[in-house]
Amino acid sequence: MKKFIVGLFITSLVLVMSACGGSKETSGSSNGDTLQSIKDKGEMKIALEGAYPPYNFINKSNELEGFDADIAQEVAKRLGVKAVLVANPWDSMIPALTGKKFDIIISDMAITEERKKKVSFSEPYFTTGNQLFVPKESSIKEPKDMKGKKIGVTISTTAAEAVTKAGADVKLYKNDFLAFEDLVNGRLDGVSTDQGVGAKIILDQNYSLVAVDGLLNTELAGMTIRKEDKDFRKEINKIIVEMQKDGKYEEISKKWFGKDIR
Repeated sequence: MKKFIVGLFITSLVLVMSACGGSKETSGSSNGDTLQSIKDKGEMKIALEGAYPPYNFINKSNELEGFDADIAQEVAKRLGVKAVLVANPWDSMIPALTGKKFDIIISDMAITEERKKKVSFSEPYFTTGNQLFVPKESSIKEPKDMKGKKIGVTISTTAAEAVTKAGADVKLYKNDFLAFEDLVNGRLDGVSTDQGVGAKIILDQNYSLVAVDGLLNTELAGMTIRKEDKDFRKEINKIIVEMQKDGKYEEISKKWFGKDIR
């Protein structure tokens, strides 16, 4: 991720959402024929948050980029259709999917029992976990030290659940950029997010922050699909297996993380 000014980032996000047609419904029906609809249209609308580097973010050309973006492009290619990447705020991702604003979410969404009540998931396409990030001089040396401390997290994330269970004074944000900005400005004691995301933000923004040893949790991420789209889910699972077998998945993963993160 490049060095963002938050205001510019938000403006760019709105522009990308507009350009991608994020407010229009897809043509899938309640009968679960999204796969056929995608093939008929010759395109697949894929939602990414756009605020979660290196998984997905908006680049200098105002385009969605990152690990998830490359995976999304490859999935569409193997379906024989065009990928239309749509930036969507994290806290409205699932309602927008069930409301048919796009066909699928490929945006580092952890598979949880609570989410499975509303949507379906593909088989996992990578493993991740949340970590705590604090100033170098912080008294927080291990996760249990966050009890009673002001910890920033993005709303509706598993990181929010983890720090709540740890007894932190939880502060909710629209995205990680805003939380990290408050942390470096002294308004928070720490921020919890995906280990790779936090490390990338600190590196690119040159923040004087460190990661606290030990993950708060580990989780599997899946591509998110409407419950009725059973045929679509089967096809997505088939593609994930193919990508992982023929080396394309490893190629994309190493591009963004230097290793295979499956």
